[in-house]
Amino acid sequence: MKKSVAVTAAVAALAGVLGLAGCGGTTAGGSAEPAQEQPAKPDAKGFGKRVAIKPSPDKYTWYVKDYRGMNAASIGYTALDCFRRDRYGEGIVKIVYVAPDGTFIDPEDEELLKQYVVVGQNVEPNTEIKLTFEVDEDGVEYENLTSYVSLDEIVLAVDKTGSRKSHDTAMTPLEISPDKYTHYIRDYVGRNLAECGYSTMGGFFADSYGDSWIRLTIVTEDGAAVDIEDKAALAQYVVVDQDVAPNTVMSYTYSKDLDGVEYSNLVSSKTLEGLTLYVTKLEA
Repeated sequence: MKKSVAVTAAVAALAGVLGLAGCGGTTAGGSAEPAQEQPAKPDAKGFGKRVAIKPSPDKYTWYVKDYRGMNAASIGYTALDCFRRDRYGEGIVKIVYVAPDGTFIDPEDEELLKQYVVVGQNVEPNTEIKLTFEVDEDGVEYENLTSYVSLDEIVLAVDKTGSRKSHDTAMTPLEISPDKYTHYIRDYVGRNLAECGYSTMGGFFADSYGDSWIRLTIVTEDGAAVDIEDKAALAQYVVVDQDVAPNTVMSYTYSKDLDGVEYSNLVSSKTLEGLTLYVTKLEA
């Protein structure tokens, strides 16, 4: 008998608590028409050729938007965990803003967001996002309870409105997760430290990957400690290096019940527990 529903509820509740704990310190179907390749539109306002996004053929398949030229405040919403999120059907993707100088673009500050425009993204428009859904004990699929989203986050390079200069900060193309067992380490270099993770109830800094997380150890230039529960303290630093290369594979195994049935979202082990972020202090 499948036990994913109970586990989902428990994990979701815990994730909500963790998200709120990290807030100070720092987942409907589409058109029934089949997706068609869309031609690029003419150059628009200095951001290169605009891309017409494919329509979603069903609730399981969505396509990454072309965010270039959008005002940062117009994208998604700020969730309870204090990170920016954007919705793709029933799937939710984290949005990370990266400024050229590493300045923290606070997702909670709408007036600040209005001052920035997107000039680049690390996931190409029309990249496919796949969703799978939880099923009940009878194997009937829930309409809006996802068990897996193939893309956790999208990094958006931003600059002050009026600027037309793209920048390559944190624009390393990230491999897309093929399933819930396989994830790829992100490129944190260039990110403000406050956008890298959250403070857990266990008292350490972490970042979420699918149904689990990875511990982030912070190393400053002068050896000073950083208060991970103080968003303002985190916002003073920008990441300049990491000890695990972007796109390194991290694999999960899942726990099973007494009947040998795998839980849908309870990770029992992973091939990578943590990584180190080397940071430098931003100029006042």
